[in-house]
Parts: sequence; structure tokens; C-alpha cells
Amino acid sequence: MAASLLAGTWFDITVLNTRINVTMATAIALLVAYCTHSWREIFRHLGLLDYLIGAITIWHIIVDTYHGEQPLAVAAQAYGQWMLPYAAGRYAFLHRNSLLKLGPVFAIAGAIISLLCVAEACSGTNIWETAFAPRDELVTFKGQLRYGIAYRACGPTRHAIFLSNVLLTLIPFAILLTQREIDWYPKLRRWNRLLGFAITAILIAGIASSLSRGPLLTLCLAGCLSLAWLYRPAAWTLLGASLIAAILVAANWNGFLRLLESDADEHKRAAVLVVDDQEEAVVYTGTRNRLVNLQVYVPIFLDGGPLGYGTVNSTGFPPANLPGLPTDPKVRKRLGIVDNAFLNNGLRFGWIGLLLFSGLFIAATTTAFQLSSRASTYFFPLDQRYFIAVATLTIAFLFEIATVFWSYDYAFWVLLGFGLIAGLSSQLKRPDFVE
Repeated sequence: MAASLLAGTWFDITVLNTRINVTMATAIALLVAYCTHSWREIFRHLGLLDYLIGAITIWHIIVDTYHGEQPLAVAAQAYGQWMLPYAAGRYAFLHRNSLLKLGPVFAIAGAIISLLCVAEACSGTNIWETAFAPRDELVTFKGQLRYGIAYRACGPTRHAIFLSNVLLTLIPFAILLTQREIDWYPKLRRWNRLLGFAITAILIAGIASSLSRGPLLTLCLAGCLSLAWLYRPAAWTLLGASLIAAILVAANWNGFLRLLESDADEHKRAAVLVVDDQEEAVVYTGTRNRLVNLQVYVPIFLDGGPLGYGTVNSTGFPPANLPGLPTDPKVRKRLGIVDNAFLNNGLRFGWIGLLLFSGLFIAATTTAFQLSSRASTYFFPLDQRYFIAVATLTIAFLFEIATVFWSYDYAFWVLLGFGLIAGLSSQLKRPDFVE
């Protein structure tokens, strides 16, 4: 699975109208092998995360079947989109010492990608496209020079933000390697002490190579939350700073938006839109797109009820068959990308689907915090740092994906991370387990 990170997400084939890329094919093959020799472990020691992922998979099937799709095809798609990545993470990390053995592998894979992406940011040349095949046209992205500093790197994904989100999911593995009491690679001897910090720095450089503000802010927020969890004075300081920042932003909202719109290219692409004939004109930029999206799509989501509109009706740029979209074709096209993962899933699966989707993040966060308090006992010689990093990054991710389209390019690794936490959690329920 870690090696599949190195493959481009657009390296795929289509089977039964479903795109299957290298990562998905790897997960399918390994899960088939796992079920062949360890099928007794599949439904043992289930937890809240397991029930939630099962519920959202079943709800996906119910909703799309209700909206007229073929049940067997929908079941295969639902399994591939939700259960497959989750199960790959769960069963890879189900056994004792799995985190100790596999953590460094994922961290090294992320470091390799990051180094190649830093080279891409400097040169403007994508290694994966040059060596293998150009990206498809599912997502529009041009690696343009940004801020006059460097080119936006997208690495093995279809978009720079997707790249950053994938690398964010690997940060906890790098944090894991900062634990000095363990010789992760015995041949490195005393250099092991620097390994984790070096890989963490490389991953941060890879995230920065996308020149995307959201992922960097997510990383900063996760760092602040980690300090707040570990040190009570830091928690009070963070709370006070957050209140002050909220007051300042509320007092000068337009100034805050202009600060975010610091990219000169974004100002060049700015336009004035009249979303509805009865509404006032609004200034539209890439940053303000997120706010205008809420204005347009939240009422549509609320009207969708508990079942939503289904996958087919809410897919496309703009979504194919949603009621209440702006009538002007140019405005519809401008607002075609719903940059909000919660709205993406809410439009597809309704109120209940959104509740289940949000529940995954909440359950993953609480489970990770619970594991952190027991880490030194159940996962010796590891300490709590990995679990705190996972928990705080999951919280920060709630804000990140609220401004990003829910793409499978990075969603696979988010769901795999949830499965990973579920697999580690299940170890606590099997004290007599022997590999």
C-alpha cells in the first residue's frame, strides 16, 4: 500500500464504469489474499468506526438505488469508495507491532514524493507525467508560477491541494520516527535521532511545494492543537488567541478576505457575478468561491432531505441534475466546483449521509485520543506522539476539507487512516492475540 503512493492517481483502468487505479488494485489484491487466510479476523472486535463505515457504505447503496441506479453496480461502487480503503488500513494495522514495522515505510514513501514535488515546484516539470503519462482531464489544473516564487506542484495527484492532503495524512508517520529511544534503521546508528526530524521537514517541504494555503494552515492548526493537548498553559493561550483572532476577523471581514486573496493571478481572474436575479452582485474569486458555494448549495442540500439527490444527479462540474442552480450558464459554470467535502457528500446522500460522514471524523479523533493515553502500555516501545498527531490532524482536516472538493485522490488515504486507527484500537480488545 505504501508503495502504491508512488503511482499517479490517473494511472487507471475502467471496470463496470468504475475507475480503478494502482492504489485501489493493490488494496483489492491484498484484501482478497487477507480474506483467504485470515477470514476469521474480519468481523472480530468491531468498534464504532467499523459500524460507521459500514453504515455509510450501506446508506450509499440505499440512496443510489432509491434514485434509480442498478443495485449490484452501486454496491460495487460503494464498497470501492468507502469500505475498500478503510479495510486496507484496518487489516494492515491489525497485528501487534504493525505500526512499529510499517510506520517508517509510509514515512519514507512520503519523503520520496515530497522530494520529487520540491523538484517539480522549482522546475515546473511533473516527474510522473514526463516519465509515464500525462494527467487526464477529470480535474483542471495548471502548474503555474505562484506568488512569483515557484510552480505549484501536484506530484502523483491531479491537483496541488490533493497532493498536500495526501502528504498531510503521512505526517503522523514522520512524527512517529522522532521517537529517539528506537533505532528505526540500526545501520544508521546515532543518525537515527535525526531521521524523524529530517523526514518531517521533507514532508512539510512537500506540502509547501503545492503553494496551497489551506494545507499549511491545517498543519499549523494541528501543531497548535497538539501543544494545547499536551500543555495546559498552551491550551489557554490558544483559546485566547482564537477569540482575539475571531473578533478581529469579524470586525474587518472584507479586509480578511483581501488578505487571503494575496495572489496577483487571483485578482486578475476576479469577476462580478449575479448569482440570482433577486440577489445583489458579488465579487467572485477563487477564494470567495467557497463562500458563494455556501450561498448556492446549502439551500439545495437542505431541500434534498434525508436521502439527498444521489451520486449521478450531484456529479459533474456543475452537478448534473440539481434543482435550484443559477439559470445563467456562465454563472453555473463558475460555481460548478463545489469546494466543500461536506456539501459534496450531503448533496449525494442527504442529511443522514452528512451525519455519518462527519461522524467518521469525530469517531477517529476520539479513538486516537483514547489510544494516546494507553500507547506506552499497549504499543510499547512507542509513546503517544503518533496518536496525538493523528487526532489533532483529523480535527484540523475538518476545516481543510470544508474548502476542498472531496476527491478520491486524497479521500482514499483519509479513509485508510480511519481504518488504521480502527485496526490499532482492535488490538486493545485482544490481549491474548499472538501473531
